[in-house]
Amino acid sequence: MPDSYGNAKDFYNSEIKDGNINRQRNLNQFTNPSNSRPKANDLVIYSGSILNRYGHVSIISKVTENEIEIVQQNPGPFADSREKYTLLNDDGKWRINNDRILGWLRK
Repeated sequence: MPDSYGNAKDFYNSEIKDGNINRQRNLNQFTNPSNSRPKANDLVIYSGSILNRYGHVSIISKVTENEIEIVQQNPGPFADSREKYTLLNDDGKWRINNDRILGWLRK
């Protein structure tokens, strides 16, 4: 990753179109929702919140037909180190059902 600096939420660049390369991170970037289904080992990027204005990054550890499992460090007081989110497919677009998820990055 050429540039590993910045806040967690800044790993995602909203100016990059779905599936294109994020050159700052040297990873393919996908929007939430995306034409590409999330895969194990993708990095999930979260926006900031009232309790954490810097955002968050987790790793997808498992993908099933309708769910993903993530692993994370420092999740805060209201989350576990492993969590599951519903994975939806709406008209060919894959969406991780969590309003804070901006998208995911893939090597």
